[in-house]
Amino acid sequence: MDDIVVRPLSPAGDKQLHRFEFRGSGGEFFRIWIVNIALSLVTLGIYSAWAKVRTRRYFYGNTFVAGHGFDYHASPVRILIGRIIALALFGVYNLLLGISPFALIPAMVLLGAAIPWFIVSSRRFNARNTSYRNVRFNFSGTYGGAFKAYIAWPFAGALTLGGLMPLAHRAQDYYYINNHAFGGKRFATVFPGWSIYKVYLLALLLFLGLVVGTLAFLLLLSPFADSAGGFGAGVSFAGMIAILIIMPGWLIIVNYVRAAGLVLALENTALDNRHTLQSEIEPGSLVWIMTSNVFLILITFGLFYPWARVRAAHYMADHLSLLAASNLDEFTSETFATQGAIGEEIAGFFDYDIGL
Repeated sequence: MDDIVVRPLSPAGDKQLHRFEFRGSGGEFFRIWIVNIALSLVTLGIYSAWAKVRTRRYFYGNTFVAGHGFDYHASPVRILIGRIIALALFGVYNLLLGISPFALIPAMVLLGAAIPWFIVSSRRFNARNTSYRNVRFNFSGTYGGAFKAYIAWPFAGALTLGGLMPLAHRAQDYYYINNHAFGGKRFATVFPGWSIYKVYLLALLLFLGLVVGTLAFLLLLSPFADSAGGFGAGVSFAGMIAILIIMPGWLIIVNYVRAAGLVLALENTALDNRHTLQSEIEPGSLVWIMTSNVFLILITFGLFYPWARVRAAHYMADHLSLLAASNLDEFTSETFATQGAIGEEIAGFFDYDIGL
């Protein structure tokens, strides 16, 4: 096929590079998106579960590697049930808070106990309903693992005033990637702690520079602001300027942490210790796409959203490749043999997609 890019990486040609490709367009997705919104509004949100399935099928179906696209098989009804369960649990949480201020502790315990289950249920549901070449993905993460990664580690990070937050970030990446499998073959990512600490250290330096730069700028403007409208007007003006500078700067810094963390995880991901991902994603370029997408969505009152989603998908696919240790046809045949063990669990009763 013309759309398959294969490059031998050694004289023996023992590995082949298959580039990812995204074939969707903003205009095409806009039509799906606008219909989804209209039907969700008419049905008071009920159709949103079907809208999510349509959206995922569009993006998965337009993402190709080695000439084959991905498939999404989820039932919208299961997504709707998951959302009803989530709403019920949050309703109980708010009810406890409304009964008495002393109910804060049991309410927080309820929420803390529910969040890991939300994560496990949603990720298992989405993985088991995703396939490539008719072979299903799987997610084997446990409730205890989710509790450690998403409750215990962030709590430790908060107790140490952010000192352990980089390791909390890595724990969440490990939990997500290392518990995924394709046809019974496990994904795995491993990277040293110092590499994620470098990301957070640079983010901290950027934030300190942002604060110092903003304060310096305000000091330069203060004489003009005070003379124009007095002290009160000067304070209001300074506050407005600080918000206009710090908020976009903070968004860029947060996006940098997300982008650099993603690149770090992808560059060290392997499937079955044989097939590896190769990333050419530049954190700076990804930050630009993420940040400018937010800005364009805001100034177009949300209408740019479909193009923003497609723009990000194109960039990710164009800069990601699969380095296969064997012919993918052989790999698919191998995974069919192990598919049976997890195939019986795909319709597990307690698997729901809780997310929006």
